[in-house]
Amino acid sequence: MPVRKIAKIVGAAFKDGAAARRAAQSPKWAREQQKDRRGTLRKFETVEQTIRERDAQKKSKKK
Repeated sequence: MPVRKIAKIVGAAFKDGAAARRAAQSPKWAREQQKDRRGTLRKFETVEQTIRERDAQKKSKKK
């Protein structure tokens, strides 16, 4: 396999990885992940109670 072809493949992989890291660090993505996790964890009562307490604390800090 020619060296240039390998270099193009590696370059494309680096670009793809960089794009994935940028997307993973975006605030929108983080909010969506948090909502998804919370939705899954809400099945457990103790977790739901903790989430409500955290939300209440965040709201009180904003005021």
